[in-house]
Amino acid sequence: MKVRCDIKGLDCAACAAKLEGIMQKKFNGANLNYAMGSLVLDVDEGEDEDEVASRANEIAASFEDGITVALRD
Repeated sequence: MKVRCDIKGLDCAACAAKLEGIMQKKFNGANLNYAMGSLVLDVDEGEDEDEVASRANEIAASFEDGITVALRD
């Protein structure tokens, strides 16, 4: 299942690539598009999207202050 999120507060593409690698290890997969400010997480079917976004937000915040992840509307 794909969970689509917005990601804000990234300073550079290199940081985005590092964070994407971390997210790929924490979830079944991840695709972070720095230019578009989007993050797509691959998770198990039936997982709660709000919980997934919350976990991703915690990971991002621990990576660098000021980064936020929220479910895409």
